[in-house]
Amino acid sequence: MDQRGLSYDDALAAAAAKGYAEADPTLDVGGYDARSKLAILIRLAFGVAVEEGAIEREGITRLTRTDYEYARMLGGTIKLMGVARTSPGSPGSPPALSAFVSPVFLPSSDPLASVSDAVNAVEIESANLGRTAYAGEGAGRGPTANSVVSDLVKVARGERGAAFPPRDETGLAFREGYESRFYIRLGYRNQLGITKDCGALAEEAGISIFSMLQNPTDAGSDASVFVLTTETVGVGDVRKFAKLVEERPWCEGEVFYMPILRD
Repeated sequence: MDQRGLSYDDALAAAAAKGYAEADPTLDVGGYDARSKLAILIRLAFGVAVEEGAIEREGITRLTRTDYEYARMLGGTIKLMGVARTSPGSPGSPPALSAFVSPVFLPSSDPLASVSDAVNAVEIESANLGRTAYAGEGAGRGPTANSVVSDLVKVARGERGAAFPPRDETGLAFREGYESRFYIRLGYRNQLGITKDCGALAEEAGISIFSMLQNPTDAGSDASVFVLTTETVGVGDVRKFAKLVEERPWCEGEVFYMPILRD
């Protein structure tokens, strides 16, 4: 979708033809597979067992070519990512762990922005090393078979245990939801006062708008489309804003939002 300007349906068909997508691609395109991997990585990295259903999830099915146009206007691209991070807890409480799976905006200069095709990447951020990334083939018959057979051999040999020693599970408290800057796409039927109305709804939802962008409409759509970017806010507030907007008579279709991972 990014490199060739394909629609979602055409891009999915091309991925299936290359063997990158299952006959039923729901687990991949819905973000379920990425969420399963993220839950495993959380256990390895933080020693915390998190129920997959507690992790916020958004797949790529609602992405359009227009989103990639806006991403280029903002100087970046869009990638499906699973993110887990810690933050200081409230006074007297343990540090908090939050996680989500979603398409995210990344600036073109970010190393993860260049990951494409069947390549998967894992980025780890630590106090001493900063950011380090590990990349390799993550789809297709060969890479998948290699990983499965490797795991079976380890089980047969009796090799068990985690790559990282688990921490005391009381040392981190998993917190549903997460905070980020956000990209929000809205479809609308043209009338007076929409910008003013959006500002009032954002204030009601507790959102500070950073910028507003407008681009040509997506091919085949009768609705005009514009995008808001926000200051850092909780995903619950963005969800509230989207619901308020969708109730407005000028709103066309569902409101789409995704995190801006890094400026």
